[in-house]
Amino acid sequence: MDTHPHRLIETPTLEVCGLEYRWDLERGSFTIADVPSVAFFRDSSLARLLIGFLTTLGPHRFSLMMLAEGQRSIDDDWGIIAAQPSFEAGFAQLAKYAYSAGWGRWELVALDREARRATFRIHNGWEGAIQRTTSLNYGIGLVAGKFTGFCQKLFGCTCWPRQTRFIADGDPHDELVVEPSPRTVSDELAALADAGLATNADLHRLLADLKASASARERALAERDRMLTELQDKLDIIAQQRVAIVALSTPIVQLWDEVLAVPLVGGIDAERASRLMEKLLATIIDTKSRFAILDVTGVEAIDAATADNFVRIIRAVQLLGAHGVLSGIVPAVAQTLVDLGIDLSGIRTFANLREALKSCLAEPVRSRRHA
Repeated sequence: MDTHPHRLIETPTLEVCGLEYRWDLERGSFTIADVPSVAFFRDSSLARLLIGFLTTLGPHRFSLMMLAEGQRSIDDDWGIIAAQPSFEAGFAQLAKYAYSAGWGRWELVALDREARRATFRIHNGWEGAIQRTTSLNYGIGLVAGKFTGFCQKLFGCTCWPRQTRFIADGDPHDELVVEPSPRTVSDELAALADAGLATNADLHRLLADLKASASARERALAERDRMLTELQDKLDIIAQQRVAIVALSTPIVQLWDEVLAVPLVGGIDAERASRLMEKLLATIIDTKSRFAILDVTGVEAIDAATADNFVRIIRAVQLLGAHGVLSGIVPAVAQTLVDLGIDLSGIRTFANLREALKSCLAEPVRSRRHA
C-alpha cells in the first residue's frame, strides 16, 4: 500500500517524429509537444460517441456541426503552420502531429494561390475509417472544417470544402477541394432551422444520397461502355476509310487496248506496294493487257524503299509477260535513283505519260500480240 500519497509518480515520455509524447500518470493525462491530448478506441468508444450525436442531430446537421467545430478548432494548428516559412512547410509540420496521433496521414496535393484553391488528401483518417466500419457516409466534417479554416486564413476569403473521394465508399483515401464560396456554416444551419423538420429530412437525404451514389456509379459504368463502343465504331469507320483512300490513291486506268496506266501520288510503302501489285496483276490478267505504265509524275521525292517497291512492281508485271514502263520521272527523282544505285536495267523510262503511251502504241501489233 502506498503510504506516501504526495510522492511524485514517474512521467514517461516518448519521441515520435520529433514530437514528445508525455504521460502524467498521477493526473491520468498526456500531451503531444505540450498540447493536451486524449486517446480513444476508434472503432468502439469514438464511433459510438459520434453515432449518438448523428442519431440525435441527423446526418446533414451533424456534418455541418462537425464542419463548424473544425473551423473553430484551428488556433493551435495555425500556430504550428505560421511558425514555418511557408504554408506548405507549416502544413507538413502539422501533418506530423496528425499521423502520430492517429488522425491519418495528411497530404497537401495541390495549392493554387492565384485561383485560391487547395486539394488535400487524408490517408486512413479516423473519420472515414469509422464511417467505413459503420457503413455510414456523412463526410469528414471535422477535418474538412480544419482545412477550410486554414484556407480562409491563407486566402483571406470565405471558403467551402468539397469532398471528392470517400474512404467510406471504398476509395483508397479521402480527398477534399477547398475553394472560395459564399456559403457559410451559419447560413446552412439557419436554412435547416427554417425547414422545421430538418432532422427527419436529413435522414431521408442520407438514404437518397446513398441511392444517388450507387446510381451515379452505374451511370458512369454505362457511359464508359457506351464510349468504348462508340470509339470502336469510329475506329472501324477509319479503317474502312483508309482502305477506300488507298484504293482511290492507286487507281488503275485502261488508256488503250492492252495498255494500263497507274498514276501514283505520294510515297509507296511496303503495304501499299503489296496492295497495288496484287490489284495490278489481277487487272493485267483480266484485261489481257501487254503494257502497264507506272506514272510517278506526282511523286516529288523518293527514298530507297520507295524506289525498290517501284522495281518490284515492274518485275512482277514482267513475270506475267507484260511490259512494265516508268513515266514522269522528274529530275530530282532521277538524281535520287542514280545516287541510290537503283538498278533500272531492262525497264523503259519516259519523261511523261504521253511519251510512254506513244511508245506503247508504236509497238508493232505482232510484237504486242506475241511478245
